[in-house]
Amino acid sequence: MGIKGESGRPVMRIVCDTGPILHLREAGLLDLLHDIGTVHIPPSVNTELLNLLQWNQSMPSWITIEQIKSSEHERAEALAMSGVLDYAEATAVLISQRLCAKWFVTDDSAARIFAESLGLEVHGSLGIVLWTAAAGHLKYDEAQDALSGLIESSLWISPGVRMAAVEALKKMFDRS
Repeated sequence: MGIKGESGRPVMRIVCDTGPILHLREAGLLDLLHDIGTVHIPPSVNTELLNLLQWNQSMPSWITIEQIKSSEHERAEALAMSGVLDYAEATAVLISQRLCAKWFVTDDSAARIFAESLGLEVHGSLGIVLWTAAAGHLKYDEAQDALSGLIESSLWISPGVRMAAVEALKKMFDRS
């Protein structure tokens, strides 16, 4: 299943690109990533976060900046030049592959499709909220508040997906 956390419970190795960290932080939910497991980001994602969030003042100690290898750099540059992904997304996907991460976490549809084509399990910010609720890290009211916070963040969530998430929470907590 993965490595064991401080509590002895299994934790997952996950790699994130910029979007989920940004959106979860805006919603006050960044610690949910830590509830799932060890979090790794490439330097390019860290740079984007530095620019967006003045990240150096508030980067959680539980996020590891994972250096990229020269072959990954070359491949990421090629992907970025082709317009498939931006450089940060590409390096995050490639690091996820190298680390055999349990999850690659992104809110970008192109990055999701590309990562899935490589056989990676992909989740987004909304999936993080739903998974932590299902795993018992959030009570029903907390999960509803988390969903509301995510909806109010800069993440665009379609009305249909919002409704499906609300229904999933009700079903999860048997609140028909």
